[in-house]
Amino acid sequence: MSKYHFTTVVSQDHLFKYLAMVSSLRANHDDFKIYTLCVNDIVWHILNKIGIEEIIPIMLKEVESDMLVRAKNERPFQAFCWTLKPVFLHHVIEKYPDCKYFAHLDADLFFFSSPDDIFLENPSASLFLTHHRNSRDFLKYYGSTGVFNTGFVGCRNDNNAMDAVAKWKTQCILYCPVKEDKARKIFGDQRYVESWPEEFRGVHVVRSKGANTALWNIQNYSVTEKEGKIFIDDEPLIFYHFSGLTIISRNEFNLNWYYHIDDEKVLEYIYKPYINTLVHVMNEMHRYFPWFVAGFLPREYTPDTHYYKV
Repeated sequence: MSKYHFTTVVSQDHLFKYLAMVSSLRANHDDFKIYTLCVNDIVWHILNKIGIEEIIPIMLKEVESDMLVRAKNERPFQAFCWTLKPVFLHHVIEKYPDCKYFAHLDADLFFFSSPDDIFLENPSASLFLTHHRNSRDFLKYYGSTGVFNTGFVGCRNDNNAMDAVAKWKTQCILYCPVKEDKARKIFGDQRYVESWPEEFRGVHVVRSKGANTALWNIQNYSVTEKEGKIFIDDEPLIFYHFSGLTIISRNEFNLNWYYHIDDEKVLEYIYKPYINTLVHVMNEMHRYFPWFVAGFLPREYTPDTHYYKV
């Protein structure tokens, strides 16, 4: 039995980032499985060919229902992928229950230390959420994207967590807008979890500043390095959420769609290790799967905010 069963949803456009995330998990923890819903069949075939022990690839058809097929046909692709997050987490909780904790992980996360630090904050908690902790320039987004970021949603293996995820699944299948619905205060899959602290027992809002650190909160903190470990205001960086980073080519990137990153320590200690891992992943993919060309966005389609070339 593994300690953690992680879940994630991966399309061909996010395969490079997903493989970088898996690499970072393997470097920091050795007792997990990552159940991977392959939105495109080609992702399933590649992952089976690669054969990484911790990866369990699952085809989309294994979780599809009539309502989910309808959502797939009617929704923008991004909204459909958001819909799949609680659907797949619920599927894995039901089908693969032999673990202590579950967690959904977005494919663009990257771990710098063990996920144990998240769950050890409150080992008896049933549900684990991360607050956006928006910096000054992002305070205005609370009204649209909400308090919590669902790039990480953790849960203990218990009935309370199962009930919460089941409700989240139903809500997203019924309605998961790609743009903010101001009247209903809904944005994608994300804002449904705001009711959890009042509705379900044992909800723990993760205290660590190093959990789900991202472009929307990194400007709040100082970043340092001590003995090979990265710290966020003297707290270990557990994982960084690389939302807003675009791969232009195998050696070109736009690091941030919102602003230029001026803090050299953020670049040196957080972004450069991730870029180096992505470059290695892409080079290996090109070596073994030279025909795979998904995952790139031409420079002319990215904002001129922070171009970076290796």
